[in-house]
Amino acid sequence: MAKGKLQIDREKFAYAVVANYQPDEKTDLKASKAVLRRFLIAYYLADQFNTLESNHFDQDKGWDFSLLAKGLDQISLH
Repeated sequence: MAKGKLQIDREKFAYAVVANYQPDEKTDLKASKAVLRRFLIAYYLADQFNTLESNHFDQDKGWDFSLLAKGLDQISLH
């Protein structure tokens, strides 16, 4: 088990997600919206991960990766 708190830099993560994304949309406006949507989803996914990590993991005992996997499956952006 890993020890210590893990926090994802939301902005860096979101930029990494969209760095090589090539939207299929034909117009600049639609392509821009697709990139923005992907950036925001990645940003808020990292934010929810950070919250999940802070609230559900006892740092003295380290990470329980099976619990992390279950928690990540339940993250929703609705």
